[in-house]
Amino acid sequence: MTGNDASSSVRQRNSRGRAKPTSPKALANEAVAKAMTSSKDEQSETKETFHEAAHALGRTPSWQARAANHVVKKRIYSILAGIIIGILAVTSFQRFYLEKPLISEDSLLMVREMYDNFNWSTLDTRPTILGAVEKRPGLQLFQEENVTAYSPVVLIPGFTSTGLEIWNGSACSKAYFRQRMWGTSRMLQQFMLNQKCWLQHMMLNRSTGMDPDGIKLRAAKGLEAADYLIGGFWVWGKLVENLAEIGYDSNNLYMAAYDWRLMPHLLEKRDGYFTKLKYTIEMARKAANGRKVMVVTHSYATQVIFHFLKWVESDKGGKGGDQWVETNMDALVNIAGPMLGVVKTISALMSGEMKDTAELGGLSKFLGYFFSIPARTKLARSWSSISTMLPIGGDRIWGTAESAPDDIVAASPLSTVTKTPVGLTKVEAHVARFGSHGQVVRFVNLTHENVTIGGVQKLLDELDPYLDKFRSWLSTEIAEDPSLPEYDHYKYWTNPLTATLPKAPNLKIFCFYGVGKPVERGYTYGANPMDKNNVTVNGQRVAPFLFNTDVDDLPYVKGGIRYSDGDGTVPLISLGLMCASGWRTDKFNPSHADVRVREYRHNPVSMLYDARGGPETADHVDIMGNHALIRDVLLVSARVYDRVPENITSSIKDIAQRVGEL
Repeated sequence: MTGNDASSSVRQRNSRGRAKPTSPKALANEAVAKAMTSSKDEQSETKETFHEAAHALGRTPSWQARAANHVVKKRIYSILAGIIIGILAVTSFQRFYLEKPLISEDSLLMVREMYDNFNWSTLDTRPTILGAVEKRPGLQLFQEENVTAYSPVVLIPGFTSTGLEIWNGSACSKAYFRQRMWGTSRMLQQFMLNQKCWLQHMMLNRSTGMDPDGIKLRAAKGLEAADYLIGGFWVWGKLVENLAEIGYDSNNLYMAAYDWRLMPHLLEKRDGYFTKLKYTIEMARKAANGRKVMVVTHSYATQVIFHFLKWVESDKGGKGGDQWVETNMDALVNIAGPMLGVVKTISALMSGEMKDTAELGGLSKFLGYFFSIPARTKLARSWSSISTMLPIGGDRIWGTAESAPDDIVAASPLSTVTKTPVGLTKVEAHVARFGSHGQVVRFVNLTHENVTIGGVQKLLDELDPYLDKFRSWLSTEIAEDPSLPEYDHYKYWTNPLTATLPKAPNLKIFCFYGVGKPVERGYTYGANPMDKNNVTVNGQRVAPFLFNTDVDDLPYVKGGIRYSDGDGTVPLISLGLMCASGWRTDKFNPSHADVRVREYRHNPVSMLYDARGGPETADHVDIMGNHALIRDVLLVSARVYDRVPENITSSIKDIAQRVGEL
């Protein structure tokens, strides 16, 4: 059909007797306006208009059509944002004018009943219109390149990515049995109406690292456990949709969700998670007539699966023997895995802060009203998984006060926080003022000494002795010989520097991660002013130090936070060192399993078009929607390995050379 034919058919479809616009551009503009005012029932007609406009143009839908999709997609977020802002405004007014109640007790009770009766699940509507218009990688691979499903796939979500359901709790939670305390809009209802109750259920026992007495939260199950979270926020949703395009369904695609608050060995102790994962992989292989399984992990799940690979072989664990992985697993795809830890866990445990709160400016005061620094700090310290993600390898990996393998002075002098190139003179001036990346914690106007990774645990133990117990369950060292029997213990299984890869020479390991997005590499702290945040627990202050947000040296330091290359959450040295170097040696990879690195350069679109960054984002979470990454995952699942070669664009090889032989 020609463009004129398409325009003619569009005019004939006008049931009101009024000629509709014939220009594809005008059609799309009308769709934008209609999307802003249409009801849910009218959205299908809007979608059809997009296709007509695109067909008439003979190319991908115009930006106006995409904008219309964007408007429809974002309507639900606008509703959600309006509710939250309204609650913030009311409660903040009450905070500053406590002697003048804004509404009466009866009215407040009525409001609470309205919130309780509101169907919060309507805010969790999953986006469909945009997905129908955009060209999905899976559809392209299937239609144009005849790529189809082969290996059964097991997905393992990362930190905070799985919904948590309440199975038992205190009186304040009885109305929410088997509803999600984490992961849906119900969480907002519970949090807004009773923050104390929500925190009581989300925190874990500090002594055991597991459930508090009388409270039981458990991970949701199935693909819905982690495909979408609150308000249609996709996590695994796009990848699942694209896997379906090449032939996957619930018979060969599995989600192995878990309670991400727990460190790996506690997952097995409390939930039998690794036992279930072992049976899931074995069952998936048998159900697929012997085809070996591909496991895909994201973020913290990479540490979880690495622990599993040692557990399943060990007589002290799954008792599968040293051939279990070779027999059952074909490929392991690690997406954005923090193999050597995450620097931002230090700030989370020290003061409950991170870049996301430090850069909010005045809005952080509103966050502080609902979720104060002491509350955030105590919550983070109760989750043993955060201690699991503390940087490992000590000063050998992360650097000393004098130098670090990823120091700016040693790397390409490019901007990190801004996109403006930076001259060598400014780099040298910055290093002279702030020193090495190895100083991960700097203190201003204090007698406390600056700290490297090697001294972080001692600093944390001084702040909270309970953290020492979590440390005793973990290893942070570099083993001289990880094959020795002494390392056959759960405390070493999560650390890739004290454990070898499995004896599986045919296993393919792919490390997919983003680069080019600034990531937290160090912090500048000051004393916490003597205000209401200086609460004590057992006589000790919860957060005696806070970010000194007045410290800036753009583009390297902003708001007291030092930046380096990474994916916005995990530093490059943690993302790529083991994949690009450590696992290329006999010491850590005795069976010579094939290890490949694929880096994705962060290239987001304007937030006006897509708040998640678009098809070329390399953000730690949003990379799950990166079209190139999705395509690569699908090719691995189809066992087209030769089309997924190594691709390194960062300085990780240079960094590995400076680290030297591990």
